[in-house]
Amino acid sequence: MRSRIDDPIRPGAGRLPFATLVRAVALVALGLLVLAAATRPGLAAGATPSLRGDVVVSGDVVRFGDLVADAPADAAATPVFHAPALGAIGTIQVARILMTAQALGIEGVATAGREEVTVTRAARRVGQDAIAAALAAQVAEAAGLPAHEIEIAFDGTPPTLLVAPDVAEPVAIADLAYDPATRRFSGAAYIGPHAAERRAQAPVSGVARRVVEVAVLVREIPRGEAVSASDYRIERRPVELTPADARLDALALEERVARRTLTAGAALRQGDLERPMLVSRNDVVLMLYERGALTLTLRGRARQAGARGDVIDVENPVSERILQAEVIGPGTVRVGPAFAGRVAALAQ
Repeated sequence: MRSRIDDPIRPGAGRLPFATLVRAVALVALGLLVLAAATRPGLAAGATPSLRGDVVVSGDVVRFGDLVADAPADAAATPVFHAPALGAIGTIQVARILMTAQALGIEGVATAGREEVTVTRAARRVGQDAIAAALAAQVAEAAGLPAHEIEIAFDGTPPTLLVAPDVAEPVAIADLAYDPATRRFSGAAYIGPHAAERRAQAPVSGVARRVVEVAVLVREIPRGEAVSASDYRIERRPVELTPADARLDALALEERVARRTLTAGAALRQGDLERPMLVSRNDVVLMLYERGALTLTLRGRARQAGARGDVIDVENPVSERILQAEVIGPGTVRVGPAFAGRVAALAQ
């Protein structure tokens, strides 16, 4: 919806509220304009003032030069109308602009047949994501939790803040009230250097839920197959509904395979995974002993299955002696220094 913004700016009048577009705008005191016109040099030869068309302004006033091109410098800098509210659109009747030009001593402004000009006040919209992040940080501090574990759900329509494009201050929260039992919050989101100097503000209320990230499978994983990052998407779920071993930060995927067939859409749990067996029971394995330049190897038979890092019993089929060895690869085990003498004896 557009509003008229072509009421005159009168001498001694205070600045009009931005939200009241129909009251905002107009000409600078007629006497001052006439005086300025009387002392201004004429237009440069060949320069014909003309309407710029629909315009966008960043300040809280519309200057003559915002509306009319090729105006003398002092006239172009003259504030003539109040701008609409931040992010709003207003209209100015061309007849009003021509009256202003005449008061400034400028004749013959080309209008191209237009009857009104649209003025848009530039603004930067700060959305719910930035406001929710500021709220999550403050609620997390109050609750003694990491900010990334707080998810904000606003009551009703999520709030937004409008500020001038050059305003760089981050969103801040004032008067926060938070109830850990119900997890409800209320307060005010604002942008400004200090709470007492707010450039924009909006009341906020809602629920601050604690959530954790989980890995949700996007495809079926057959038993024995490894899970990679492309096999799941990350979702945030309420912590009270999430098993401890389903939290993303609790998952260890390296050198893990599916313990059983895992279905798409299920949350991945650490219990769904196991380390792949590199040695099976009764496998013939290579026993390896290394010490400095000395390397001893011997074939043996695994008495147990094992994954990487497991210590299993290995039997020499000839002597039937049993020793312990660490699984270090497919079909390969390492015998520690304590067993060096036994390995050397078995190798003879």
